[in-house]
Amino acid sequence: MLRFRGNPFLSWPEGLEMVRAIGLFHVHGHVDEFYARFTPSFIPGAGQVDGEILETLWSVLNISGPVTRRQTAANRQETLDDHMNDSNWKKIVGIGEACLSTFINTFS
Repeated sequence: MLRFRGNPFLSWPEGLEMVRAIGLFHVHGHVDEFYARFTPSFIPGAGQVDGEILETLWSVLNISGPVTRRQTAANRQETLDDHMNDSNWKKIVGIGEACLSTFINTFS
């Protein structure tokens, strides 16, 4: 709220309440009391999203560690970009296949 009040280009709607939460991926790393208090699963009206996508990609990027360890910063960045682009491409193709499968199953 303080950031909104201190910025002339932002405004906070009157009467809107902010409810604090910790994403499902991170909440288990906190003390047990935080789970019941801050998990979005227990907040009425809270949506469930995967907003912590970078952490889910670590297992995929870990295989590039030994390769990038001795690379220059520029080469390391290119290698990691290539791995991320490959991951994104596989997601796009997977979405297309899932949509096609749904379409075929719906109309067959």
